[in-house]
Amino acid sequence: MDVTIEKKLQDLWKLQQIDSKLDNVHALMGELPMEVADLEDEIVGLQTRVDHIAVEVKSVEDEISAKKNAIKDFNKLIEKYDDQLNNIKNSREFEAITKEKEIAGLEILGAEKKIRELGKMLEAKAEIQTKTKEDLESRKKDLEFKKTELTEIEKENEEEMNKLRKESEKAMTALDKRLARAYSRIRKNMKNGVSVAPILRGSCGGCFSKIPPQRQSDIRAHFRIIDCEHCGRILVDQSVTGMEAQVEPKEPKTTRRKVRLTAKAE
Repeated sequence: MDVTIEKKLQDLWKLQQIDSKLDNVHALMGELPMEVADLEDEIVGLQTRVDHIAVEVKSVEDEISAKKNAIKDFNKLIEKYDDQLNNIKNSREFEAITKEKEIAGLEILGAEKKIRELGKMLEAKAEIQTKTKEDLESRKKDLEFKKTELTEIEKENEEEMNKLRKESEKAMTALDKRLARAYSRIRKNMKNGVSVAPILRGSCGGCFSKIPPQRQSDIRAHFRIIDCEHCGRILVDQSVTGMEAQVEPKEPKTTRRKVRLTAKAE
């Protein structure tokens, strides 16, 4: 059975009214959902940073440990060289062992210097790690508070939201698929979620652009679905919305006073 254009417009207007009510309920929550999402993203980032710093700290600690073990090994070598020097047989052997001992000593000095550098690096990373962990815990507390607040608001409006969602789904199924897609597309592109706008004072109720008189007549005729030339919203007239007509205020008429010119006698 064919559905008249007027019935399609009425169904569209009904769906818009339901969705607008749902938008108003969401507006009561303010920016809480967005704040919760932002905090969750920030927490993920901070946790990733904490984990990354922990890996860096472990790497520095391992390097320090390796340098300390190297120092122990070089000290053992020096002890070995000292024992060999006690049993030296010729000057050539003495010079060779002394040279090896000096090299081991230099290696120890280099390792000790590196350990000091790594120690400072470790302190800096530990400081950053502590600060990042504090920030992470602070954000987690903020998130817990915001989530609790959001849950309370959602509970207060849960019944109404569920009711409106069901009504919206039901109203959407009343539309043919092509019209439903067009409605959803327009609604998605509009900041205020308004896809179907009434004519108010000869203008689009969505973007407030003037509608030419002939176009207004076409809209009232219900021959076809007409959209706003400026914003693309579907336009509906008073007979569909049931809203009282809002007529543009007429400009006050200017009354001309007749001035009687009296000829002055010579």
